[in-house]
Amino acid sequence: MKEKKTFRSIPGLSREEEEKQLADILTIAQGNLNHTREQIRSLSEEVYDLMETYGPKDKEALSLLRNTQAQLEDTKRNLVRCEKARKKPYFGRIDFRDQKLPQEESYYVGRVGISDKDSEPVVIDWRAPVASIYYENSTGLCQYEVKNHGTYEVDLKRKRTYEIENDQLKDFFDSDVVANDELLTKYLAKSKKAVLGEIIATIQQEQNAIIRTSPKTNIIVQGVAGSGKTTVAMHRISYILYNYEDKFRPEDFYIIGSNRILLNYITSFLPDLDVYGVSQMTMEQLFVRFLYEDWDPRFHRIKALDAKDKEAWVKGSYDWFHELEAFCEEYEEQTIPSEEIRIEKNGVLLMDENVIRTYRKDNPTVSVQGKIDMLNEMLHARLENELTGKFVSYTDEEKKELQRLYRWHFGKKEWKGSIFEVYPEFLEVQKERGKKVPFTENEFDLYDLAALAYLYKRIKENDGIREASHVIIDEAQDFGMMAYGVLAYCLRGCTYTIMGDVSQNIHFGYGLNDWKDLQELILTGPFDSFGLLKKSYRNTVEISDFATEILRHGNFPIYPVEPVIRHGNAVEICDCADEKAMLEKTVELIRKWQQAGHETIAVICRDEEETKEVDARLGEKITLVNSDLTTAEFGSGVMVLPVEYTKGLEFDAVLLYHPSEEHYPSEDAYVKLLYVAATRALHELAVVHTGDLTDLIGTKVSEEKRLHSLENQVHKESQALRKKPAPVEKKAADPATEKVSTAEERGLLVKAAHRTEEKVEISGGMKVSEAGKEKALSSYSRPMKLGFVGEQPAPPKLNLPKNGQPPKREVPVRKALESKVQTTAPINPSSYPFGGIPNSSVLRPKGHSRIDTAVRILRKTKKYLEVISNYGILHLIPLEDGLIRVQFQKGIRAEFEPGYWDYQPESPVKWSAREGKGLAELTTEKLTVRIDKKTGALTFLDKTGKCLLAEKAALPRQMEYSSVAEGWLYFDWPKKEKLYAKGVLDSKLEPMNQKARYISFGQKALRMPLVISEYGYGIGLASEGTALACTIPMYGSYLYMEGKQLDYYFIYGGNYERVLEKYKNHWGRGKVALV
Repeated sequence: MKEKKTFRSIPGLSREEEEKQLADILTIAQGNLNHTREQIRSLSEEVYDLMETYGPKDKEALSLLRNTQAQLEDTKRNLVRCEKARKKPYFGRIDFRDQKLPQEESYYVGRVGISDKDSEPVVIDWRAPVASIYYENSTGLCQYEVKNHGTYEVDLKRKRTYEIENDQLKDFFDSDVVANDELLTKYLAKSKKAVLGEIIATIQQEQNAIIRTSPKTNIIVQGVAGSGKTTVAMHRISYILYNYEDKFRPEDFYIIGSNRILLNYITSFLPDLDVYGVSQMTMEQLFVRFLYEDWDPRFHRIKALDAKDKEAWVKGSYDWFHELEAFCEEYEEQTIPSEEIRIEKNGVLLMDENVIRTYRKDNPTVSVQGKIDMLNEMLHARLENELTGKFVSYTDEEKKELQRLYRWHFGKKEWKGSIFEVYPEFLEVQKERGKKVPFTENEFDLYDLAALAYLYKRIKENDGIREASHVIIDEAQDFGMMAYGVLAYCLRGCTYTIMGDVSQNIHFGYGLNDWKDLQELILTGPFDSFGLLKKSYRNTVEISDFATEILRHGNFPIYPVEPVIRHGNAVEICDCADEKAMLEKTVELIRKWQQAGHETIAVICRDEEETKEVDARLGEKITLVNSDLTTAEFGSGVMVLPVEYTKGLEFDAVLLYHPSEEHYPSEDAYVKLLYVAATRALHELAVVHTGDLTDLIGTKVSEEKRLHSLENQVHKESQALRKKPAPVEKKAADPATEKVSTAEERGLLVKAAHRTEEKVEISGGMKVSEAGKEKALSSYSRPMKLGFVGEQPAPPKLNLPKNGQPPKREVPVRKALESKVQTTAPINPSSYPFGGIPNSSVLRPKGHSRIDTAVRILRKTKKYLEVISNYGILHLIPLEDGLIRVQFQKGIRAEFEPGYWDYQPESPVKWSAREGKGLAELTTEKLTVRIDKKTGALTFLDKTGKCLLAEKAALPRQMEYSSVAEGWLYFDWPKKEKLYAKGVLDSKLEPMNQKARYISFGQKALRMPLVISEYGYGIGLASEGTALACTIPMYGSYLYMEGKQLDYYFIYGGNYERVLEKYKNHWGRGKVALV
């Protein structure tokens, strides 16, 4: 927002004052509308005059004509904005105070901005940055961001919502939430077309967070039926074009849907959102687009995938995509020669095999033809260097012959093959592997087209064409991972907004039944996110309960639905005598709904065949809108549609026609299909049948199964994770940090997309064998994604000084160093001196029940990586390139203590984390910590990948709380590795192979126990009590320490001297002596 020299007076709050303000703004809106109409009239006349006066050869006149026509088109669009502003100028108001400005400000919020004759905004556009506080914040201190200008902090005094109809103020509400329940319910109770007009006014906080997420990041949104996924996606385009106009144009977007009816429905209200010129297409059309000149509609035809043919399902799987990748890799291996190239005359090496293979490996996104061209260029350059070398002599004939010989060594400039010939070769290879699929020459379904697009990009293309910068995919669960694998390869450098609901996957055999693979493929950036929309705004409670009961028949995980509490009529189930009676009942119900004012009505049939039959018979009795699946457009009236084509649509009233047991047997695929049909209804839902009703409706789910549904499991798990930790004893406040700055208080109220930079939850992955670990990590690795998943905890409050910089942690050692209050080090309370031999009775670790350390959840914060298992919580804290702290506590709640040995670096270290199906990694410049998700065991590796230290996979760690809290760290030390424990003096190294010794310094000045390896690393136990090391096989190899948490520093230096130097610098005896 720009600073202004003068301020408008704050509008009054009474009804009379609000009515006067509405009248004033309507006058301004009418004036803007009249002015725009006059502009259009003037520009239209100017265009006419230019066309009449100048001929087609007058270049200057043509240029002027084009400019004037462009102005006219822009003004016509502005006219639409002015008409919207005049019809309903605003729906909200925010009053706030920026402490940097002299007085309070007030703005109304509307579908478009309205400015007076002095260009002073009286209504701000809902997409404007400052409008975000209307959607996201309660009254009080908050902040909003302006792109390229930073963060503005304000005190939100009031948030008001208005009902305006026919230029009259009907009502207004002061509320801390957008569209309180009463107002929201009132909006939702309206007809479908009326609801669309009120959407901007009722955007909810969780929807707004998705809309305003940066377009430079990827986002996947799991939204239950009726949660507004499609609406949010379209508003997101509008928001991006408004706020990022310098980066994105309408042609930079692709909207992808599963069928033309859905796309027509999606794009029908884009002009209302001030969006024009966005490309929209089905996934099939997108893949055809990637084929460019190779696709000839005279010979090639798109066909629908036969969903009933289970043999064809395999083509939609991720395995099928990976097998296509492997096929192309083999094709490349056979096409591009890899043998070393030497000049026959003198044996001079021009290119060796390693150079060729390295180039191929390092350029995975370059096509085969592209690699051929580049390798030819590289070879030509090396040959030129050889032929023009100072000490080399070739005759002119020899030079010409060598140039001719090697000019096309790797292949010709243009690939002469055909992808339509290569694809059947791939299918033949798959057939030999036992994966035969149906195929008709020149007829291609979605996954055939995906394979062709991949083959074109992977083999033939050598001059890529710029495609979209941002892709919106609606009903994403309907497409298999084969499609997404190809999409990610073909559309490089673009970002995605992907919306779907896996509970509505009607293509159960090949669509998405969970998001895991797609998350790993798409969410690769540090700020990419996974959003969850759990609240359903579409259905009445009665319809929602009916649909959820259908869903509970399935044996698959579901996301819980939270319906907005809006009651309506009960779902009507009509048992008819025969088909004639069923048709008559259908007509009766439709007429009743029309009389009640419902404008959009759907009769949903099982398939296209039944749809044609019902459409013909019903059309004889009532008026129907066009239901041709290739040309139909969503609108008012009665539509007859197969269930597959209702995805993403919603109607005022829905009639499920003849959902028999034959049409919907009790199988998971049909559960989802029927659930989709039932959740299309806003207000009314009825079922007509002839006594053969499917059990999915006619039979209730047993209470026993209901208790074991994922809905209840998710609820219980989230409750457990949300339990408050045990209260912590409050320490005396530090006057220097007691006062919390205003800026940081506001930081707690930032948008959800920013809150989630603090913490993210990632589910565990698939299990892999030992042999497959490297492959699992390399094939599926990705940086940890950041996003808003479920209910995230708010970031912790920080006490910031006035300079806005976080204070350095005042650890006990540093406080003592600065104050020098104490003159002697604390005493280790242990009874055992360094080097003492433990009694054999204490060497055997305590017995325990089965310990499950398998990774359930990974969370990445700014400071550490959190690893959660059923057994406990582990923190990996990178402090320096060669220094990582490891902390572990048993149980579901962890209150990690800094401890006496706490070390905080002056500046944060650069680190990253990524997750694969079976592994996760934390990496610094010098170290990698690998986590086996199956066992939870850690492995420490140097930057070359060499293993330095590994926890035991069978039992990595153990903690017991009895009279003394104690823990064991189990390491898999090789027998030949030489280990030492550091004594009081640097030169005092106690050999630790095949023995057990106390390594703490009982009854002496406190020192950190340190175990050092000949491999150049050390383990510093952050213990203030007893610690011992054991490497005796009969007892196991482990480190033992007392304390409520396992806590150690992994120190890497490459050799003993550098490890010791780090140890002394951070925790050395010399510093401790001052304490």
